[in-house]
Amino acid sequence: MALVNCPECSKEISDSSVSCPHCGYPLNKEKPVQNVPSKNQKPKYNSKGIGCLVIIIGILIIYAVTSISSYFEEKNKPPKTEKEIRKELVEKHFSSWDGSHIGLTALIKKTMNDPSSYEHVETTYSDNGSYLIVKTTFRGKNAFGGTVTNWIRAKVDLSGNITEVISQGP
Repeated sequence: MALVNCPECSKEISDSSVSCPHCGYPLNKEKPVQNVPSKNQKPKYNSKGIGCLVIIIGILIIYAVTSISSYFEEKNKPPKTEKEIRKELVEKHFSSWDGSHIGLTALIKKTMNDPSSYEHVETTYSDNGSYLIVKTTFRGKNAFGGTVTNWIRAKVDLSGNITEVISQGP
C-alpha cells in the first residue's frame, strides 16, 4: 500500500481508502474506460473466417460451373450408335485394369491349386452375336510349386456368365 496526499486537507492517506480519515473527503477511484465502438465505427471481423468463407464460395462457384458445363456437353453429344452400345455392353465384363474377363478370372482362380499365384497375361475375345468366345492366358503355381503358363477358352453370354468351357491347355 502506498501513501498519497488527500486533495482536500493534504494529509497522507492510504491509496486504497474510500474517503479521507481526517477530513472525510470522498475519494473517487477512476474506473478504467472501456472502448465502446461508436455507431459510426464498423466492428472488426476475424480475417481467418473471411478467408475460409471466400475459399468455400470459390469452391462452390467452381463446382457449379463444371456441373453446368458437363450438363451441356452431355446434351450436345450425338446419340450412340448400335455398334457403340454393343461395345459398351461387351466391355463392361472386362477389367479396365488389365483387360481380363471378370467371370473367367473367377472361374480360373476357383480351379487353381494356389489362387493367390494367379497372374493375368492376356485376354482376347471374338463377338459371335449372342455370345462371346473369350480366351485368357495366365500364369500360376502348379501342385509342385512351379510357375506354369496356361490358357482357357470359354463361351460367355452377353451378361458375363460363362456357359461352357470350350478348351484349355498348358
